Amino acid sequence: MGREGIRRFLPKRLRIAASPVRPREGRYNSRMKAAPIARLAVPTGTAAAVVVMREPTGDPTLDARRFSTLESLDDARFRAAFEELIVSGVYTVLSEKVLVLRVSDHGVKSFAAVLAVEGSSPKAADRAGLFVHSAELAAEQGETLQALLEAETKQRPVFHGMTAEGVTYSGFEAKEASAILAAASAALPPAAGATSVALLFAGAAIEVPKGLFVAVGPAPF
Repeated sequence: MGREGIRRFLPKRLRIAASPVRPREGRYNSRMKAAPIARLAVPTGTAAAVVVMREPTGDPTLDARRFSTLESLDDARFRAAFEELIVSGVYTVLSEKVLVLRVSDHGVKSFAAVLAVEGSSPKAADRAGLFVHSAELAAEQGETLQALLEAETKQRPVFHGMTAEGVTYSGFEAKEASAILAAASAALPPAAGATSVALLFAGAAIEVPKGLFVAVGPAPF
């Protein structure tokens, strides 16, 4: 006898308990491993080109915006300097968003979803409550993910910057975030660990300069 047949013989007050349990619906499925980042700081507009500069320019204003300059500071000053860049508009903080990254390296384009990976043992913040090291992952069978990511790049980018080596990085706020999270969850490598910032590439994973994506947690002091 099937489930529905059994339910017909139960008292009405017990039928609810015998009904199949359905997951609570929300904006994102709670069973997904891929999730939006709670607070993600990204460069504002063309500030990305300065943020990722590796070598000093000699201009004190520009050099103060280089992420590599911030990294040379102690933890307290590092956090304070980064927050100052947010206040001055060099960085923009996005809440509960999924971003799409497009990397163009001399004509070769790569696409990645920028998101968090949920798990039982999330790693601690890198420094002073800031997560600056992103996990660069290659999606498994990422054709669906790539199609979704490419479609998002038709809009105006949140940031756009080119490095001295001629590599261009562009970030886009995902409009179809739920679909991207679903595709990303299906394409995450089985060995992917919990992390606050992950770049899930639809193809081969590539290294991205630090400072493009910083997850912001509470300051520990």
